[in-house]
Amino acid sequence: MNPADVRKLQALPVSEKLLMVEVLWQSIGDANDELEVSEAEKRELDSRWARFERDPSRALTLEQFDALVKAKRG
Repeated sequence: MNPADVRKLQALPVSEKLLMVEVLWQSIGDANDELEVSEAEKRELDSRWARFERDPSRALTLEQFDALVKAKRG
């Protein structure tokens, strides 16, 4: 995509930009078999899961997480 194409997209009304986002998001979802998790990412996920299993009480509930995010946003 060249800079002129980007400028055209930026000039679109919000409703059309949202439609473009929806189309792009769907195309990414359709191509999820192309996305691979690296070995480093797998190790990190395994490590986090192991920490959770050792002490599940340290995990946040969804409500706690939402409150934390809202507090950080101000």
